[in-house]
Amino acid sequence: MVNLGKKIDIVYLWVDSNDPSWQKKRRQSFKVFLKRNEVNMGLHANTEGRFRDNGELRFNLRCLEKFLPEHGHIFIVTDNQKPEWLLDSKRVTIIDHQDIIPKNTNSIFASDHIESYIHHIPNLSENFFYLNDDIFFGMPVDTKWWFDSKLKYFYDNKSHNSYKEPQRDLLSPINASIQSSIWLKEKYKNYNHINIALAHAPRPFKKSLLLQAEKEAIDLFRKVRSVNFRSWKTPAVLVDSVPRWLEYNGYAKITQTDSLYIESGSYEIKAQLDKLDQKFGKIPFFCINDTCDDAGSEDKRLRLVREIFQRLLPNKSSFEI
Repeated sequence: MVNLGKKIDIVYLWVDSNDPSWQKKRRQSFKVFLKRNEVNMGLHANTEGRFRDNGELRFNLRCLEKFLPEHGHIFIVTDNQKPEWLLDSKRVTIIDHQDIIPKNTNSIFASDHIESYIHHIPNLSENFFYLNDDIFFGMPVDTKWWFDSKLKYFYDNKSHNSYKEPQRDLLSPINASIQSSIWLKEKYKNYNHINIALAHAPRPFKKSLLLQAEKEAIDLFRKVRSVNFRSWKTPAVLVDSVPRWLEYNGYAKITQTDSLYIESGSYEIKAQLDKLDQKFGKIPFFCINDTCDDAGSEDKRLRLVREIFQRLLPNKSSFEI
């Protein structure tokens, strides 16, 4: 049985893509990255949708307060920024990249790289949830269900072929699964890989197990930390290899559950958001992935997302000015 006496902390990754100084830093960094890694650049590695703030974090905190009011401390990992609407609070800490990432590292624009350090956040609780700001709880959270006995992770609903290495034309979650298969089969002769990417979902973690996983897979951690933009050759570690390693060693269970994955750039965005309207409060989690790529902030699809947020979560959280 897991001791959940201490409240479970929450870790978010967030960026203010409208910040002019950040935009300049991104442009300069991408020029340097392209000179060395043009053939290795991951799909959508530098599109606006990769970084755009469409109000997700503000509404995510409203959702958190609605469905997990007894959460622990909130850590927002970002690049020398702070949400302008965020109230100063002893319950929230802004973690600058330099607080957890070696100071000689170039500015980072790949979430895969940044998230590989989150278990080094000072004063982070043993049990914590990691959420990108576009991943939301969708019903009252039973922390024992997520943490007791075994940590819970989930498969997506799309399978993929077996490959001997990651592929340039595949999305990051699939390449992460491919990398996990290669690494774990080399490490454990009896390992059986299921060729399905893991879902965009809240990730429950134990800090002590992540520290152990980093030692076991230090080659993968170093690999994903070697580039500052997303590369198909350096897939994510924390959201695929680590959960599968945890499952193999008896610490976790990867399963299926009812959830929603929504792409803002989909031609069916209205129907997808209507489904969210119907299921809100009844599903463990949902994701609204910003796939509008280089669309402007007033694109109709992005407005529809903001409107559903405002309808489902109209009340300010205690973290808003």
